[in-house]
Amino acid sequence: MNNRRILVLYALAFLATLGYGIMIPTLSVHAHALGADHAAIGIIISAFAAAQLLTQIPMGRLSDRIGRVYLVVLGFGLMALAATLYHFATSPGQFIVLQALAGVGAGCLWPPLMAMLTDNVDPAGRGRMMGIFNTVFFLGVGIGPLAGGFIAGAFGHDAVFTAWTGVALLGALLCFVAIKESAKEKRTAAATALASATEHAPLIKPGLWSTFAAGCVIRARGGVCTSFNNALLPLYAIALFDATPAMIGSIMFIHGIGMAFFNIPGGMMSDRVGRRLPALAGSLVATAGVLWYSAASGYWALFAAVGLAGAGNAFSTPAVAALTADVCDPRRRGEAFGYFLTSFNLGMVLGSLVFGFVSDSLGLWGAVFVWGVTSLALSLFGLLIREPSTRPAAELAPPLRA
Repeated sequence: MNNRRILVLYALAFLATLGYGIMIPTLSVHAHALGADHAAIGIIISAFAAAQLLTQIPMGRLSDRIGRVYLVVLGFGLMALAATLYHFATSPGQFIVLQALAGVGAGCLWPPLMAMLTDNVDPAGRGRMMGIFNTVFFLGVGIGPLAGGFIAGAFGHDAVFTAWTGVALLGALLCFVAIKESAKEKRTAAATALASATEHAPLIKPGLWSTFAAGCVIRARGGVCTSFNNALLPLYAIALFDATPAMIGSIMFIHGIGMAFFNIPGGMMSDRVGRRLPALAGSLVATAGVLWYSAASGYWALFAAVGLAGAGNAFSTPAVAALTADVCDPRRRGEAFGYFLTSFNLGMVLGSLVFGFVSDSLGLWGAVFVWGVTSLALSLFGLLIREPSTRPAAELAPPLRA
């Protein structure tokens, strides 16, 4: 894979997370103003992840058969459509539908995008590449809410949705123009689809299903954290110290920056010492940050706790992403990443739904504490990860395509 294409893939990941992140600081506040209680807000946040959960595996399989590019363009287009329609939403129920539409778009673009990045990459450098990819990803996660908080404060909620539309359209255009599938790559796609139909290659290498499952559980823990932060952290910050939209955006920003800066060290560490230690250690550090949420007494304490949780999440993420590529058959890598990404979205769905109801029953502080205990339990699944043997020659054959 040439350096130009890699840079384009990094840019696409940044734009995808930047656009969605722009409206995160105001989504739950806006929905609450339209009559949504905490449980309804949890459903709104989970609708995005639920739609991804249902679409990412079939879209990953489809990308293995027809190629990656057009699915990424379609994904950005659907997100732009949802962002545009938010201008006309007047009820929490309409928010749920539009969140689901945006989630379908995300489900179309992420499996092929991650498969493109790991196709034809030596396993020895895979953790580092996923670390850089995730750094760019989470820069968008951090910068998006920061920008969105200031945009909403200065121009109102409608301006936030307009900005999301523009960013999504830019992503679709960049992918369509900058990444081309050659005639050779299209012939390879057709040949690989035929081979897959006749050989029935196993998705996961023998003896590594429990390792793959443990990596998915660690990734699901990250999904719960994301959904909790998106759904309840803004309301918790308001209850704790009467936070403004800009302050909420800043808290989301430090979480994204923590995710950005610790991905590359986590990925490099996973290439040197294996996937298990970074996956487990990062998850435990993130859990410590979440438990600190419940002890935070003001803005700066919560700011630091959210940053610590982001740093821990970041350290574990490239290890389990590289692990997914390590343990799967390279002919079915798009499908494997579909399952991996679906585990994250399953965590988002369950997290926002469960903790939305928990907060209505136990209050916001109770929901924070219960999430900390749950995070610890999920982190311990990292103990089940086995280090797969990697054979570069086998990993790089047969040739794969964009």
